[in-house]
Amino acid sequence: MKKINPLYLFFILVYANEGLYHLPGQAIYYLTRELWKLDATTMGWIAFISGLPWCIKILFGFIGDKYPSKIKTILISNYIMGVLAYLYIIICGLNVVSLTITGFLISFYVAFADTLNDKQMVVVEQDGNLQGKCQAMQWSAFGAVSVLVSIFGAMLATNFPVAIGYKVGYSIALILPIITLVYFFKWYRPAHQCQPVSFKMFKSELKLFKSRNFLTAILFIAFLMLSPSFGTPLMIYARETLHVNKMFLGYLGATGEVLSIIGYLLYYRYCQKFDLFKMLQFMIIGTVITNLFYLYIPNQWFLLGYNIAFGAFNGMSFLILLNFFVQLVPKNSEGFFYACLTGISNLCGNGSGVLGGMVFDHFGYSATVIVASATTACCLFIIPFLKRSKPC
Repeated sequence: MKKINPLYLFFILVYANEGLYHLPGQAIYYLTRELWKLDATTMGWIAFISGLPWCIKILFGFIGDKYPSKIKTILISNYIMGVLAYLYIIICGLNVVSLTITGFLISFYVAFADTLNDKQMVVVEQDGNLQGKCQAMQWSAFGAVSVLVSIFGAMLATNFPVAIGYKVGYSIALILPIITLVYFFKWYRPAHQCQPVSFKMFKSELKLFKSRNFLTAILFIAFLMLSPSFGTPLMIYARETLHVNKMFLGYLGATGEVLSIIGYLLYYRYCQKFDLFKMLQFMIIGTVITNLFYLYIPNQWFLLGYNIAFGAFNGMSFLILLNFFVQLVPKNSEGFFYACLTGISNLCGNGSGVLGGMVFDHFGYSATVIVASATTACCLFIIPFLKRSKPC
């Protein structure tokens, strides 16, 4: 019988934390939009600043590669900081400034842990030639928690006053970091104690940035992720034009997450049979088509129908992109280069929220969807310039 890697529990816990920290998210949306009356652009900037730690994962990756023996200490320190940030929100409440600062601190602890997790995930993936299966497992854990987050987040937003609901959400979210800290102290052991990356080796690895294929891959990732997001505009349209109630939106989120998990599992099962670059083309074309459907939403049931129709595709597309990242990463500097790619992706993804908010505030919802679809389609012209390597 094949022995189960003990790091799988670590992967699952880290990604479950990433899912649960979104529990107050719906209450925070209603706080900022419907109580504080912020516009979409301002909401985009708050999310951008709060999410900056996700954009400096390259620094976290370097620390993980340079000091592998300190990974456990770093993880414990980060989770303690996260617990303290949660406690501040629960006790003191939020305003625009404190929302941004505590959002930054919470993102910092989650992003740092995510980077150290991904470093070890890449090692396990490459050593076992798992072809994205490990990622499918940990993102399935994330998706399972996110289903509960969607439903219970909507219940909190519906059954509590806005100013109380988010505090209850953070109180519940606090439980899992505490459990994870206990795991770190008692059971966690990092992946095989590899030697730290020397500055000489690190300098040698930086030559990868001179690679035309690597730079083309970065251009592809940046262009794809910087495409204006219409997530917040869609939420505003659903609430203020279609008048969709909070619980229905929670069920929508849960439906999407369940189907994303199905997408992860389909990817896990069938991905090896297809060429990675054909899968990238499939991802882009499918994303453009599914985006354009959102131009026609006469009522809330169309939102549910689109969720059901496209949910599994969204999950598969996400893992196709992450597996593309893994194929670009050199050995011995997994933490640094994987963090480099995901950091660029996150920076552009956060920027897309600001751009989407600006387009929405100035030109409306439909224009935002059209611009998002058009810019995504342009990525098809970059794929032929990427070097073909392993099949997906």
